[in-house]
Amino acid sequence: MKEKIEKDEKKEEGPVVKILTPDERKKQLIEGIKKTAFPAFIGVFFAIILFMNFYDAKEKSWLYVLLLVVLVSYYIQKFTYPLLGVKVNEFETKDWFYVEFMTIIFLLVSWTLLLNTGTLDVAVSPASITVDNPETITATITSNNIKIEGATVHLNGNDVNATIITGEDGLALFRDVKTTGNLTLIATKNGYIHNTTNITVNALR
Repeated sequence: MKEKIEKDEKKEEGPVVKILTPDERKKQLIEGIKKTAFPAFIGVFFAIILFMNFYDAKEKSWLYVLLLVVLVSYYIQKFTYPLLGVKVNEFETKDWFYVEFMTIIFLLVSWTLLLNTGTLDVAVSPASITVDNPETITATITSNNIKIEGATVHLNGNDVNATIITGEDGLALFRDVKTTGNLTLIATKNGYIHNTTNITVNALR
């Protein structure tokens, strides 16, 4: 009977819950912040590198790009966390999944923001024309050295008001432009900062 009572008492005993001290809770909080902030920094860093080198990476496999980022960021975090006071040797699978997930999320968000906040660059040829002398004006629209398709290019001036949408080559051709005053060319596209350039009209000699 006594043995039965002892067994029943053992069954009633639940798992032991460790009560954390204020210092231990503070340490866990700081470690959690580090495990969120550092992957975020890595994700933003990779987004800038990929954006500057591949822009939107249309010609690259996204799967390979993400796998490469995960692999490289894993080793970066593995060797950097000890320097930040994070006990990486206590990481479980769920911890690694969390930090890599945060890295990829911040990579994709940052890369998307960079792709949608570019500045349009405008190159015009010729930069000046002669008054009342018909000329073909070519505008090349780029952003970070990438030719921009679908940009709206306006050419305005005396007796001139024309609009052309750029193609895959980023070009806008205005043929037989004839005017008596200086021209203004404006390039716009949603998600980009617009740009303006002037074309000088010289008097006849």
